[in-house]
Amino acid sequence: MESPLVSFIVVSYKHSEFIVECLNSIKNQTYKNWELIVADDASPDNSVEITKNWLKENNIHAKTNFHEINKGFATTLNECIEMTEGKYVNIIAADDYFHPEFLEKCLASLENKSDRFGMVFSSCFIIKEDKSLINYIDNLNFYQNENQFKKTLKKMNFIPALATLTKRKVLLETGHYDKNILIEDYDRWLRINENYFIDFVPENLAYHRKHDENISKIKERIVFVEEILLRLKYDSNLENKTKINNDIKKIYLTSTDKKEIQKVSEKYSQYKGKERWLDICLKYGFPAKLYNLKYKFF
Repeated sequence: MESPLVSFIVVSYKHSEFIVECLNSIKNQTYKNWELIVADDASPDNSVEITKNWLKENNIHAKTNFHEINKGFATTLNECIEMTEGKYVNIIAADDYFHPEFLEKCLASLENKSDRFGMVFSSCFIIKEDKSLINYIDNLNFYQNENQFKKTLKKMNFIPALATLTKRKVLLETGHYDKNILIEDYDRWLRINENYFIDFVPENLAYHRKHDENISKIKERIVFVEEILLRLKYDSNLENKTKINNDIKKIYLTSTDKKEIQKVSEKYSQYKGKERWLDICLKYGFPAKLYNLKYKFF
């Protein structure tokens, strides 16, 4: 097998407590042909100083992208991708880290696949607040084969962002990360899924940290709505018509945010599989209780 160059992109924002563990996990990879791009999105802590010290102490050269003003995660990623030179790219937040064999196993799997494959991912552990580990995905049988997974991904995002390895040319082909959404990673996987197969290594080869910085009720709601709208966007064959209509109805019946309803209405009105009465209720901002009158009029 060749030894292609892999580009690691490490992005930090207030991750001073964890960044050394992340960087050490890259240094300790069993596969050694990699380059490192480290970015910081104007952290108010000493993440940049810790990163610089680690690079110096470990005698590792890295390309750096340290912001003086906060630009957001997607913008930072777009800048860093332009700096990469590897055949493959991994992106990881600095509070997460890898199993030593992550790169070796994912790379070997993808290198043995045809050009029709654009990326590979593994499963991972989630590190809870008490530092205990749970599986990111309990049952790894969700992936039967590449053809089946193309449909599965449109129903639910099974891909942990940190545990991915993507062909650089595929990243460039599928455009910039969307800075206007929180789940820019799921959007990326769905774009890739349109034109390529996605490979899977059924092992926990990375560690994702859950803490107060990345969880909130407001964020959970935004992610819930964005996931549904992305599935709607990519459901061109109406494979998920019933579920999408049910999910849009759930948003409509539970939302108290007029801006959210307006946003959903604009996207839903373009969906070929939309339910007519639900579309009308959203469009004209009817009270949710009127939805049950649909059978009276339609």
